[in-house]
Amino acid sequence: MKLTKTDKVTLSKKLGDEFKAKDVFFASFQGLKFKDISTLKESLRPAKSTFKVMRNTIVSHAISNAALKSEDAKVAKGPTAVITMDSADDVTKAAKALLAFAKTNPALKIKGGFTSSRWLTPQDLEKLSKIGSKTELLSQLAGVLYSNLAQIRWVLEAPTTKLAYALEAVKEKKAKETK
Repeated sequence: MKLTKTDKVTLSKKLGDEFKAKDVFFASFQGLKFKDISTLKESLRPAKSTFKVMRNTIVSHAISNAALKSEDAKVAKGPTAVITMDSADDVTKAAKALLAFAKTNPALKIKGGFTSSRWLTPQDLEKLSKIGSKTELLSQLAGVLYSNLAQIRWVLEAPTTKLAYALEAVKEKKAKETK
């Protein structure tokens, strides 16, 4: 499909607005077959992520329109795919899906990405894929907080319980003495 210059400008502005609003990963897919790309799109769907193939000029203009600074000049070189996440909670899910796919399909090369307007290197994405999702981390935090509170409660109740046992023992002893 032939794009006019105005089409490219509007597309890069629209993509730049999307880059500002969402978290984005960039990948090179040279050597992947259509079937493999379809499989990748399916694996990204549970992470509420979309995979789009974009022209490099549009991607580079969109990055500059979004006022993002890429630390890697190779982001818009070679065939470029843009993976956008609809929710910030799904960044780790998308990173896991991408890296799992890249392990089985070495033709997919992760170039980097932006999360919260911060540049991520491929190594950062690998680290990100190894941590749990936001809901998993929050549930772990809740468990740790609950166990600490339970321990504090147990420690605070221990003297009261011991006092109650001591009073009960004194009461029983007095009852035996009066008989």
